[in-house]
Amino acid sequence: MLQRIQTVFLILASVCMLAATVTPLASFFYNGDPVTFEAMGMYRNGNLENSTWALFAIGAISSLLAIVTVFLYKTRMLQIRISIFNIFLMIGFYLYFGFLIFQINPEAGLQFQKIGIGIIMPVIAIILTYLAIRRIGADEILVRSLNRLRK
Repeated sequence: MLQRIQTVFLILASVCMLAATVTPLASFFYNGDPVTFEAMGMYRNGNLENSTWALFAIGAISSLLAIVTVFLYKTRMLQIRISIFNIFLMIGFYLYFGFLIFQINPEAGLQFQKIGIGIIMPVIAIILTYLAIRRIGADEILVRSLNRLRK
């Protein structure tokens, strides 16, 4: 049912992942040059230094998956499975972000200037997806108990 609280949680999780893909993730200095890290690439002095399109793809797929999950309300167990997969995808977003930061040069002194709002959004999306899973599970338990009473 589309008017349930888990729908709100999933839509908010989708918005959070969408925000993570379009806002800056971090700003830092690399060998004295300012670098802005976004989901589409790393920009040194305003020029594209390294393309990170896969990070954008992970965020966009996760956002789309949360929206698709909303419309699978008739198959609650599938909703739960897709939501769990989506949580792993969001964790993969962080792991790939860490890999890209480490790939720059682990010996170079990266001096983080600021952490962007885009790097915080997947954590919020993970929490919201977890809350949606809990509510979907509660609905499944309720439906199963009512089915027992009908028999």
